[in-house]
Amino acid sequence: MKATALCISMCIFLPTQVFSAALETSNQSIASFLESNNYLEFSSAIVDANVSGNIYRPEANDPTILTEISTPNFVQQYVLFNAGLKLQLHPNWSFGFIYDQPFGTNVSYTLAPVPTSPSDLINATQFKLDTKNITSLLGYQPNPCLNFYAGLGYQTLTTQLKISGQSSGLLIDYKGDIQKDTAHGWLIGMSYQIPEYALKTSLTYRAKIRHKQPFNEQTTTTPAIPLLNLSSDQNTTIETPQSINLEFQSGITAHNLIYGSLRWVNWQNFKIASPLISSSSSSPVMLVDYQKNQWATTLGLAHVLNDKWTSTIDIGRDSGIGNPASTLSPSNGFYSLGLGSFYQIHSNLFIAGGVKYFKLNKAKVQQDTNGSGSLFKPLSSVNNNHALAYGIKMGYRF
Repeated sequence: MKATALCISMCIFLPTQVFSAALETSNQSIASFLESNNYLEFSSAIVDANVSGNIYRPEANDPTILTEISTPNFVQQYVLFNAGLKLQLHPNWSFGFIYDQPFGTNVSYTLAPVPTSPSDLINATQFKLDTKNITSLLGYQPNPCLNFYAGLGYQTLTTQLKISGQSSGLLIDYKGDIQKDTAHGWLIGMSYQIPEYALKTSLTYRAKIRHKQPFNEQTTTTPAIPLLNLSSDQNTTIETPQSINLEFQSGITAHNLIYGSLRWVNWQNFKIASPLISSSSSSPVMLVDYQKNQWATTLGLAHVLNDKWTSTIDIGRDSGIGNPASTLSPSNGFYSLGLGSFYQIHSNLFIAGGVKYFKLNKAKVQQDTNGSGSLFKPLSSVNNNHALAYGIKMGYRF
């Protein structure tokens, strides 16, 4: 079992856990840091989603009259990169770095101009959020089975939001931007392994990371109404969520191994408030506000075909975050099926690839435009949406 265990343990976490609840684009695994000896890996994934539905569009000259129309695909394709470096400085001490992009989104759609409106108003929404993480880790191994580790995270965050024309039934355009902000966080965890049985498990807690940065906001009207043309540059606070990861693998025969993960993310405390719009309200107005925490799980099987090739198959489920259907939250969790393959180029170098299909659960339709996230247009119905992710990884042991 020992020879096959070393082979499989490097390939089971393919970079295809990239279409989860809320804004998550990575499961923030620290698997690369738990590899033996000195280890370096690079991975990339492409996410291609087909997400659409129907919305009620207000008429240009009478916003009380609504017409149901279909949206285009409003989740844009995006590419993700990950990298990991682990150095075994001493039999009892290890050090490493992990780079990933844990949270992000790229939602946008534009419908044709309204020909009867004074200035050909359009119905459009754009929301981009991007984070990049560099995590440094220090591990202590008192014996070959146990590994206690802790780390510090450096995170950057940028976001851009535009709501144009009649998306919210008003002849007002809204724009909000947060320039690149940096903040720090931490993690702690432990791992237990028995290499001769290909048994490895880890439990990791990541703390939330708080960003406090000026939120540049602006509203404009067409035709111009000076009292409604407002701007603001007030500070706002955004906390990327805390999380807990449980990951495991275990050999079951000389050529087969099971693996899986369980992840909890505290999205219920994630909010983006608008200082500009909140200034005229008795309580903060939330642009983004999730209702439930996320639970995500994966269970898979790896099979060693020969000395060079290993194949993997896994299934997954994501609980979603409970928000009603809107252009920000068209789905509410998913079921997934992933296939992967691993090729051992030589004893120290491998390449792995995978594809994962996501069947997105429909979010509940709720035509209530009051409350949090009301600037994002509610959907009148949701299509049978899905997504595909393609991943590739290279690893080198030295």
